[in-house]
Amino acid sequence: MKRRISPAAIVTGLVLAFLYLPIGMVIVNAFNANENLIGWGGATLRWITGVFADERVRQDFLTSCLIAMLSTVIAVILSLAAVMAVSRLPKRTGAVLQTLTYARLMIPEVVIAAGILVVIQRLGLTTGTWSVVAGHIVFCSAYATLVLQSRFATLTGTYDEAAADLGAPPYRVFLRVLWPMMMPAVVIASLLSFTFSFDDVVSTVFLAGPETETLPVLILSLSRHGTSPEVNAIAVAFMFVSLVLMSLVALASFWPTKQARRVTSEEEIS
Repeated sequence: MKRRISPAAIVTGLVLAFLYLPIGMVIVNAFNANENLIGWGGATLRWITGVFADERVRQDFLTSCLIAMLSTVIAVILSLAAVMAVSRLPKRTGAVLQTLTYARLMIPEVVIAAGILVVIQRLGLTTGTWSVVAGHIVFCSAYATLVLQSRFATLTGTYDEAAADLGAPPYRVFLRVLWPMMMPAVVIASLLSFTFSFDDVVSTVFLAGPETETLPVLILSLSRHGTSPEVNAIAVAFMFVSLVLMSLVALASFWPTKQARRVTSEEEIS
């Protein structure tokens, strides 16, 4: 008896094709020897090797990495400090601050970028790398706070107070008690922030100066003149970096520290 394909399977297949077929076409055309991309002209690595040999692509890649790294470090530090500070405030005040923090995820990025641009112009400052970093910190810190807050909420024990009662100074309490238990969340928040910053286009277009260009902006500018093998090759390299970062996020989510394991075991025994 022939098995019939269910409507749910058909809809699922159409949705997956809609999501991944364009990505598959980009990957295939990146290795297509036909320069006009009309039909398959055989496999070639010419476009991929040409991308890595292009000075503009290399410079934009380094600029993207620099902006993402600066945004990540500052955003995670601010978010970690905010999470620890909110935990010591009254519940009502902490709830208000958390609402204001998460509201940044609901506000369109173009609105935030336009607001930062207005502030920069009113202050008489120039746009460039640091203005892009400032824009990226706004949304990166929101995601980082979300991750760090979720982890910090699971630390129900008063570990810091117990360590302080034993005579440990505040810096030692943070380094020896809180930091090891927060490390997995810090790693995940850092990787997510780096990924979002590295992939961002909207804030970068608004806040980048004439001498600042990132890899996503380069892909956007080249795509305005039509699709070419070079654009597909750059997009494939860009997707590879994003895939590596997201894989690291997935691995980090299953990486508890030895300190966290020890604390969990002690809680179960007690």
